Formats: sequence, structure tokens, C-alpha cells
Amino acid sequence: MIRFMLVACTLLCLGITPRAHAAFPDRPVHIVVPFAPGGGVDVTARLLAQQLGVVLHQTVLVENHPGGGANIGAAYVAQAQPDGYTLLMASPTIAINASLYKHLPYSLEKDFVPVALVQQSELVLAVAADSKFHSVQDIVTAAKAKPGQLSYGSAGVGSVEHLAGELFKQLAGIDVLHVPYKGTGPAINDTMSGQVQFLFGGSASLLQLNRPGQLRALAVTSAEPAPGVDLPTMQQAGVKGYDVITWNGLMAPKGTPADVVATLNKAINAASQALTEKFKAIGCFPKPMSPQQFGAMVQAQVALWAPLVAQAHLHVD
Repeated sequence: MIRFMLVACTLLCLGITPRAHAAFPDRPVHIVVPFAPGGGVDVTARLLAQQLGVVLHQTVLVENHPGGGANIGAAYVAQAQPDGYTLLMASPTIAINASLYKHLPYSLEKDFVPVALVQQSELVLAVAADSKFHSVQDIVTAAKAKPGQLSYGSAGVGSVEHLAGELFKQLAGIDVLHVPYKGTGPAINDTMSGQVQFLFGGSASLLQLNRPGQLRALAVTSAEPAPGVDLPTMQQAGVKGYDVITWNGLMAPKGTPADVVATLNKAINAASQALTEKFKAIGCFPKPMSPQQFGAMVQAQVALWAPLVAQAHLHVD
């Protein structure tokens, strides 16, 4: 005991403290993106990493761990040390996967703690520029007149764009065919050519194509009107109760100290707000939340998508 006290006193006199008590962060923070480089989630992560590094006065690195419908990257973070240095850039996919996959290599509830919402945005329902549909109700009327004959495109089975269409079907009481694509790009091309009658997609890409000869945007999917966008919401267009957003937020491994989570939350909120104009350029906006508020939002997303996944018979073993 005497020897231990002498060593401790010597370390304190030299200004050396054990690493466990070092101020967070004292080394680079890693943001894991569970998708390939270049996509929307990756772009958001890299914008955030640069600004978050400024706020934290520490290097913030982005790592891509794609594959398995985002489950490989999520599992990697779930198994990481719960010290705040490895974070998951989550999206609606993680909420959808909770019911889409029968066997996940992690538990959203047991293996993660929410840290902060980074940004959110709405989807857009669009048709070809020369389409006969000029409103959401035009689509509803046509779909009811010819059940099963209209089709819509999405970025793929189980994507938020796919389930946005399933929610549209349920709330509007219509029967339309889902046509999945490998990404939003091919879905846009087939919508413009008339192969499918409409699609749901990210506002950044679809609103840029909202011009003669390309696409005609009809509505945004959020419950509230989109800032700076002159389009009705789906609810205003007659689909009561419709509310779909897409988002990105950071989660940490379960067991991450509360004070570290609080530090990260404050820094991420500040960094996100500083990125308002850059986020606006890619069709999204920051919405600061506490960890508790973000956690409640994620759970609400899980509850929203689970019955739609079941209704559409979407399950992956």
C-alpha cells in the first residue's frame, strides 16, 4: 500500500494522470458509416466529421464498413469499446432492419445508446414531367380505378423509399405495384421514361430534376412543410396521417459513459448547426436533440416501420 501511494504521488507531482481520467476526447474519434463511400449517409458523415473535429479540437475520422444491409457496420460498432471513440452513423435503415431481419448480429435496444440527431429531411413523391398526374389525388383516383396496374419505383426492397410507398398504399387505400431498383438513379430514369408511374426519393436529387422534360414533384412526405420548398405535404394533399422523414444520427456502444455521451451530444449539435448551409445544399437540415429525444425518435421509427414490413411480407433470414 505504501509503495502504491508513493508511485501515485510521484505521478501526480509529474503531472501524469491515469488514462481512465483523461479528458474526452484525447485521441481520434471514428464515425463508422455502414454503407459504401459516396452515398448520402457517407457525404453527411464526412461533412460532420470535419466540423465536429473543429468543435472537439480532435481528429474525427470516417470509416466505411458496408454490406449486409448496413448490419456489418452496425455490428462492428456494437462490439466496439464503449468509450465514445467509435460511433455509428445511423439512418432509417437501422430502424427498418429491426423488423426486416429475423436474425440480427446485434440488438438495437441492448447494444446501442443514442447520442445525437445530425440531420433530417423529407422524401419527395414525383412523376415524369409529361405524366397525366398533376397531384397526389390524381394518383389515388387512378389507382382506385385500376387496382394493381400503377407502379412505383424505389431504391430497393426494404429501403425507406420502398416503405414510404407501402405507407402511401395503406393510408390512401390503394393497390399499386412496387418495383425495386439498385439505387435511386435507375428508379428516376424509369420514372422519367414512363416505365413506372411515380417514385419516392430524396429531396436533394428529385427537386433538382423538378423541371420540364424530367420530373414533376407533387408532394413532400414530412408532416410539416419543407423549408424553402413550394410543395404540399402528403397530408395536405389528402393522405391523412402520412409522415415519413429520412435522417442520420450518431449512436454509441451500450455502456458508453453518460458524461461522454453528453459531451458528444453538445458537440454534434453545435457542429450540425454550423453546417446548416452545407446541409441545405444536399436537401437536409439540422435538428438538435438531446440523447433522450433522439432515442425516442428512433424507437418511434421502429414502431412506424414494423407493421408495414409485416404487411408487405418483407423478411430476411
